[in-house]
Amino acid sequence: MLLIFLLFMSISLVMIRYISGYISYSVLGEKEAKLLGIAVVLDKYLGDDTYDDILRRRGAESASREEKIAVLNRELAAVTDMVASAYTGLGLGYYSRELDAILSYGPSAAFGDFVGRSIGEDHLGRRVMADGTAMVSTGSMVRGNIMNAMHPVIRNGNSIGYIWANELVTDIEKELSTITRRVFLISGITYGLVFILVLLLSRRILRDINRIVNGVRFLRFDLSKKIGKTGGELGEVVDSINNMADEIIKANESQQALIRAEAANTAQRDFLARMSHEIRTPMNGVLGMTRLAMQAKTPELCQEYLKKIQSSASLLLGIINDILDFSKIEAGKLELENDNFNLIGLIDNIRELMMPRINEKGLEFIIILDESIPSLVRGDALRLSQILLNLLGNAVKFTNQGSITLEIKSRFISPELSPALPGTTKIRLDCMVRDSGIGMSSEQQNILFQPFAQADSSTARRFGGTGLGLSISKALVELMGGAITVSSEPGKGSVFAFFVELETSENETVKEPEISPEMENRRYEGYRFLLAEDNEINQEIALAVLSDLGAQVDIANNGQEAVEAFLKKDYSLIFMDIRMPIMDGLEAARRIRALEAERRGKNREYPKGIPIIAMTANAMKEDREASLAAGMNDHISKPLNITEIKKSLYRELPGS
Repeated sequence: MLLIFLLFMSISLVMIRYISGYISYSVLGEKEAKLLGIAVVLDKYLGDDTYDDILRRRGAESASREEKIAVLNRELAAVTDMVASAYTGLGLGYYSRELDAILSYGPSAAFGDFVGRSIGEDHLGRRVMADGTAMVSTGSMVRGNIMNAMHPVIRNGNSIGYIWANELVTDIEKELSTITRRVFLISGITYGLVFILVLLLSRRILRDINRIVNGVRFLRFDLSKKIGKTGGELGEVVDSINNMADEIIKANESQQALIRAEAANTAQRDFLARMSHEIRTPMNGVLGMTRLAMQAKTPELCQEYLKKIQSSASLLLGIINDILDFSKIEAGKLELENDNFNLIGLIDNIRELMMPRINEKGLEFIIILDESIPSLVRGDALRLSQILLNLLGNAVKFTNQGSITLEIKSRFISPELSPALPGTTKIRLDCMVRDSGIGMSSEQQNILFQPFAQADSSTARRFGGTGLGLSISKALVELMGGAITVSSEPGKGSVFAFFVELETSENETVKEPEISPEMENRRYEGYRFLLAEDNEINQEIALAVLSDLGAQVDIANNGQEAVEAFLKKDYSLIFMDIRMPIMDGLEAARRIRALEAERRGKNREYPKGIPIIAMTANAMKEDREASLAAGMNDHISKPLNITEIKKSLYRELPGS
């Protein structure tokens, strides 16, 4: 009986669909014929006249386009309004191909504002005028969803425009609804009876099927959901679907893992390739110039090679610093300083650093400072300099002629928006770097601040660079409460603009200079230092630097030798490398501090602990914290900076 009822429902559905289709076809066919007939009537109204004939009779053949449209509208509006008023919801009018404009659209009270408008290039009316064939189209057009009958106006074998008559589809649908309502009413009653009967006969089957259907619906969004168990053959279907979902989950996990691994491998390959090129370039300069310096026949030529070695080494150090900064930013561990500094002095220093490169390329360097800029501000001077030097360095790199402009202005931030700390006032520093260089396209600008990104592959080949500078600058600007933007056109230069938030302070104390004359000139004759270092070249460099300061230096090749030397001699200070064989520097420092504590326990007059300074290539903040936690007094990063060594020695050995 279930099959019989299903067959009956299928036959009924087919019949209803056929009847509805036939009714729709009949009604729509009648509407098309009516609308085309109306369009033909409007064409007959013109007789044999063309639009130009009407204009000649009215003496407007030489008038402007707008005046011609107005004349033709006065001539045709009466008939379009009259015909339109005969049918509710009807819209009709004339179009001129030559004037490319609607001449009349009735009823004009509703559609008069369309007069004078053109039609789109894809409008079907253009096809009607081109083919000279009438057409009926249904769809969204000038005034909504309409059935539109379009009839060409042919005069002397030429199509001079077209006439349309249209009606809202909603009006047509109302008629269809009235006709088919009775059919659907009877069908609805029939289907209701059939549904109740089928429901009574197959309640159990439908319940299990619904459970499966709902389960599959949930599986679309969450494959971990399981369909509840059912009995009979449907139970086997449920088990199959659940097993299939489990297999899909496993396949998706494997695919996602593969995609992530491939993306990571690609990123790693790109990064290593870029870094390999950038590091090898200055390294080649160091090694090549070293070989030439060894073969130099005159001291002057040797000195020239040594300068180039130092330049390549500085470039290599800059690349490494960029990588370290980017790593800190990615890990969220980059912290800003907050000290008083002289802003005008910082800008002067930047000018001094940039002038050699700018003069070398024959460029003009323009600095515009607004009178609103305070001389003393509070913030991170080093990072602000890094941003400005990065932007100015890029400007010089990509500019071959013209000028580089640095413009800086400031303004106070409203206390209501950003409450100032006691004794300070927040300011916004607006900076702009403009160049007359090669410029960039909008596509190149979209990727400019992404890590390892450059304008295109040729940029890396022509100008070099890691592609990290602007990414680091953007992160630093945002850490300082600001934002950075770029505007550029190819061949017309670029403008980088950013703002940061700083503070003006009532406290005029400025952070002490890098090194005072007393620190610079102090000698250490009579002092004996212990240098724990496993690398022979690093030993030679440190030994030369410390001996030049007047100190005597003993060398330990690892941490264990350093501890043994400490037990044998009295040293003024120990320089300790971190990574060494047998025993590393951290463990050696801990053992020395433990030995000192043991001696102090036995002899209360035992002197204060020996200063230990980490002298290591481990340059991260965590490395410095680890050194201090192991009992060291200070931390100096390699490559060695003689100024940092002098400052550390002055701090740790203030007396005799």
